[in-house]
Amino acid sequence: MPTRLPLTLGATALGAALVVSACASTGSTAGDSDCVSRYTDVLLAPTWADLRQEMVRGEGGPVAAVRIQEQGDDLVGGRDQEVVRVVDLLDHEGHRVSQVDVWRTGDGGWGAGAWSQCID
Repeated sequence: MPTRLPLTLGATALGAALVVSACASTGSTAGDSDCVSRYTDVLLAPTWADLRQEMVRGEGGPVAAVRIQEQGDDLVGGRDQEVVRVVDLLDHEGHRVSQVDVWRTGDGGWGAGAWSQCID
């Protein structure tokens, strides 16, 4: 069963599909301990099919489909080393609502989250 925790994203479109959880990856920049890059919106599920279904499950929300943008050897550098797919969340008209990274969890499950880059 996918892990869902209370939503705290405000009015972002991604909020309809992903739920806030503990940070999946963090890293601070030198000189500012308050500035931390992390996955801010995290959804966890035991299988890829469950994760994909959970991303579009919103009650009439803006996410209608999931499109794999990059995977495997096609991944562009600069992403977390654990990322195995980059996924677009699409609205009912096929427009991208958000883009999330997808990774395998330590227990063999799947996770997805939006990367929030710290900028000093």
